Amino acid sequence: MARGGIPPLRVLRAPKGHHPWTGPGAVPRRSASRRGLDRGGPRLRVAFLTFGCKVNQYESEAMAQALERAGWELATVEEADLIVINTCVVTAKAEAEARKALRRAKRTGAKVVVAGCWPQLDPQGPLQLGADGALGNEEKAEIVAVVERVLQGEQVLQVGDISEAEGFPFLPLDRPRFRTRALLKIQEGCDARCAYCVVPLVRGRPRSLPLEEVLRALQGLAREGIKEVVLTGVHLGRWGKDLRPPLDLVELLRRIETAETPPRIRLSSVEPQEISQELIALLASSEKLCPHLHVPLQSGSERVLKAMGRPYTPSQFRDLIHRIVGQLPGVAVGTDLIVGFPSEDEEAFSETYRLVEALPLAYLHVFPFSVRPGTEAAGLPGRVDERLKRQRVRALRELGQRKRREFYSRFLGERLSVLVEGKEEGGLLTGLSRNYLRCLIAGAEGMVGEEVEVEVKGLQGERALCEVLSYESRSPTPSKAGTKRV
Repeated sequence: MARGGIPPLRVLRAPKGHHPWTGPGAVPRRSASRRGLDRGGPRLRVAFLTFGCKVNQYESEAMAQALERAGWELATVEEADLIVINTCVVTAKAEAEARKALRRAKRTGAKVVVAGCWPQLDPQGPLQLGADGALGNEEKAEIVAVVERVLQGEQVLQVGDISEAEGFPFLPLDRPRFRTRALLKIQEGCDARCAYCVVPLVRGRPRSLPLEEVLRALQGLAREGIKEVVLTGVHLGRWGKDLRPPLDLVELLRRIETAETPPRIRLSSVEPQEISQELIALLASSEKLCPHLHVPLQSGSERVLKAMGRPYTPSQFRDLIHRIVGQLPGVAVGTDLIVGFPSEDEEAFSETYRLVEALPLAYLHVFPFSVRPGTEAAGLPGRVDERLKRQRVRALRELGQRKRREFYSRFLGERLSVLVEGKEEGGLLTGLSRNYLRCLIAGAEGMVGEEVEVEVKGLQGERALCEVLSYESRSPTPSKAGTKRV
């Protein structure tokens, strides 16, 4: 997730509570001459706004690259003739942010295409608010054709029935922009049907990128100089189950271990019931797999977990985390929590708090429950008061901050291998350790894109202050032109 700099393209993700436009609310306007979409004039310019998960981030980069191959110039929002908004609807707030982004984008005078989960859930919604085009998740691969129709003055609606989708909707990404770390989407869809979750309605059934294509993509990224790849998917632990013959994630990772790939491979979120002893043992023995797992809990109350449709108990989750930490020294384990699910009373929240407090977790992602249309939870009684929900969220987020500081403190005086990603405004380099510590390093800019050995000397907020112990340049840094995440 690249940070810093202002390259030509912004593939943006709005930070919580902010909009990805410069200035305190004013929308920049371009001259009338830039609003004309004349194919005979200068190259047309496109910008992306991306909300939501790592899958969306990957797909935005892939769509941007497809448009670039078709002759578009990648630009900032302020300069763009076309703005593509790649949306998320996991929470009501995320959907509301997409609506706000559309309204602001329209005020720039640019053409606007809304893609992804919002039009998949509500196909007419973006068009009713003035979007020039709307395309669903499967139709992202058709971005070039949709944009051409928009240029002809057509208001385009391209949203199919995601429940009927078959095969993996692979959007090729030949060369990641700006990053020393890259995302690779290898799985799509989910059929878990958790009571609160709208994802199966907007992403369809589980589908996997075939094993040989995963390996081919990783080989290409290695040859581009990428040092770390995050394997991502909507339901990553279901990778391979739909292939013929069926495979599983452990088998894929074993093949990756001996294949030509970038030297660091990281997993995105994996469900508790899909973390087997085989997977833990493979992480423990691997030279490539980073010792970092994100394992969603959602609630520490057995009653609430059952109402959510989660297929494990708090005690099973507790045992799993202790087993992971016991077999992977230094591992970072993070989790997701949903606060205020219907019927979550004080006892249920206390059970969650006590469980999380006692577990050796490195960080928490805490979300207030959000009613989503079409989900089972939308009709459940026992709604939690919004004020009480905010108090509980704040308490768990404060606990998460304490957990992160405690985790970082364990490595004071220890050596870590850090992939240097860029330079901050203050002149320090920033990078990520294999076990997910964000590090600040005093060093030469030539270290960007390299993995260096450091010693942790201190802490600054939620980052580790490090001193370089050894560094040897081994390969060129991949091209940085084109992408910015905020």
